[in-house]
Amino acid sequence: MSQEQPENSNNLHVERFRILVIGNANAGKTTILKKVCHAQGREPVYLNSDSKLEPSASRGNHEIEHQFQYPTAHGFVFHDSRGFEAGGAVELQKVKDFIENRAKGGQLKDQLHAIWYCLPTSNDRGMTNAEMSLFESGTGNVPIIAIFTKMDALDQMARNQLMFNDDNLSREEIDEQVPNVAKAMFQEKYLKRLDEVKHKPRYVVLLRDMNKEDTNCDELIVRTSQALDRDTLKLFCLSILQIDIESRIKQVINR
Repeated sequence: MSQEQPENSNNLHVERFRILVIGNANAGKTTILKKVCHAQGREPVYLNSDSKLEPSASRGNHEIEHQFQYPTAHGFVFHDSRGFEAGGAVELQKVKDFIENRAKGGQLKDQLHAIWYCLPTSNDRGMTNAEMSLFESGTGNVPIIAIFTKMDALDQMARNQLMFNDDNLSREEIDEQVPNVAKAMFQEKYLKRLDEVKHKPRYVVLLRDMNKEDTNCDELIVRTSQALDRDTLKLFCLSILQIDIESRIKQVINR
């Protein structure tokens, strides 16, 4: 059995955990990032090429190379892609070039460590071919986490379907059947398609009720850590928010 190679001592100082966040305008990206960074009510700050903080208002145009962070979680550095519906092949190529260029980064802090691909379930069409394109082209050694947002919208779709198909069902009967119908919808529209792609996401994370104050993104952080190959990055990712790592990991794994 081959043993895992020790970390290069020159790369042990991480400083930053760099994430590319992909998703269309209605994918819930901002809500997720603020939950992850415990930054409700706070605005992101951008870093220019000299790594100095700049007001977010100074970045009016969309550019994947622009890096930003929240003051409540300095260890996380984010890059944003608007998804592949608006830009199509052009945006996909931008993402592929960005991933490739960041893979060449000499220092660990400058490399791209993970990709969060946010996919809303609040529409009737499921996943388009454009949205699937990244899973077909692949992301090299960078793990991609597929984040399905607005899962509570599927519950409402399931409820509407039950009411339309059988108006004799009582409210209690509908409530009882909603979870199974919503699960079937999700498997047919989303999971089934992911099973067919060439490069599958490392993990799938389902998020619901992100508009409520008591919800969190602990599972996303834990799954991201589990997707990483380097122990140094795993620990750094989990420690950025100074959470109770051991208990949080157990809660997620035991779900």
